[in-house]
Amino acid sequence: MAEKKQTKRIIQLTIVGGLFIFILYRSYQADNVFAPFFYIILGVLEIILLSNVIPENFKIFKKHKNIYNLLPTFLASFIILFTLGLYLYYESLENSKTYIHASGNGLIIDLKEDGKYIIKSGSWGGRTHHYGNYKINDSIIFLDNNKFGKINISGQFKQGKIYIDKEKIRENVLFQTKENKILENTEYFYIN
Repeated sequence: MAEKKQTKRIIQLTIVGGLFIFILYRSYQADNVFAPFFYIILGVLEIILLSNVIPENFKIFKKHKNIYNLLPTFLASFIILFTLGLYLYYESLENSKTYIHASGNGLIIDLKEDGKYIIKSGSWGGRTHHYGNYKINDSIIFLDNNKFGKINISGQFKQGKIYIDKEKIRENVLFQTKENKILENTEYFYIN
């Protein structure tokens, strides 16, 4: 009977923990306005499961002295540590120091000082996040990708200024380049 209950607990922990990890991962890949509701529901379920599993496991372990009886507790610990690691990885990436932050043509470009980038494509609520690396060579910024969702760009940029009117009001922008030449008739990415 105890073995059936243990198998049931393992299945419950795997399903709830797996869903929580999946939703957490997906929230860093695309905007989802409903993600907080899923976190609350799955978080409460996980807390209820853990409050039942851990005391049960230790009672059974004390009685039978078999390490197998602690399997659900080890699984719960793994799920918690994996979730925490995933969260810390993406949060450190999102919050690392920005080198250039620009937007335009349906993209938000966030070039980090450590050579990584986060590019968000699409409109609010359905924005897709793209992660990658860039390098700078002779003042040209080279991205490791040039397709972000349905938006194609050259993947190469040069920082510069455009003049808005005769009063010499100017904006800092990223120009798209190809083979060190600024592409004409392309949209600028305005630096914030």
